Amino acid sequence: INTNIQRPSQREIDCKMAAKQNASIVKPLLIATLLVAAVASSVPVARGEEKAPPTCFSEYSKLCGKGEKKDAACTTMVEKACGTEASSVAKIEHLFVEFSSIGQKVSNFNGLTTSGGQDVLKESVDKHGGCPGNTTTYVYSAQCNRDCNEACSDGACSNHCYMDCPYMAARFCYIIATPANKKAIEEDMECFKQCSKDGTNDKCRAACKLSCSPPAP
Repeated sequence: INTNIQRPSQREIDCKMAAKQNASIVKPLLIATLLVAAVASSVPVARGEEKAPPTCFSEYSKLCGKGEKKDAACTTMVEKACGTEASSVAKIEHLFVEFSSIGQKVSNFNGLTTSGGQDVLKESVDKHGGCPGNTTTYVYSAQCNRDCNEACSDGACSNHCYMDCPYMAARFCYIIATPANKKAIEEDMECFKQCSKDGTNDKCRAACKLSCSPPAP
């Protein structure tokens, strides 16, 4: 595994800059509309699994807004997912930690370092339409990012919001994805894992048919 911190490729820079610009102008109404429209098709049927830990709801409800901005449909979806998808919650949390050390480390334009492996999760979720309304992880995490930024007092905090919220959205969208899409996402991640043993992030994205996809404005 290549653990050296690499400068981001121009492709990665262009993708993430475009994502940041577009995600910042997504209207809350659009997010709410997408969530309401997607609840019926996106919430998984209860399978009799044990509930996920309480931290599941406290974590992923950050995607739903708070106070007057809180989206009831989104909150219901998080409650149901945390109540019926315990194994998926545990699995994606484990994979997310594992993939923090897979692929090249990239020093981003905001001064923070990310891993190619964790970025692949976002890209695969986007590829397979895992988020409600077939939105990207950047769009789906827009309200989380706004709420997080409002609580920040400096740029470093805001940078963490921009990095952490899309990752959170990617994990949640995996949790609520269909079994077929979960399998496809897992296959993409395994493909990248094997390729990254001797390949660069961009080489492995190409080999695994992945690409960072900025949200449409």
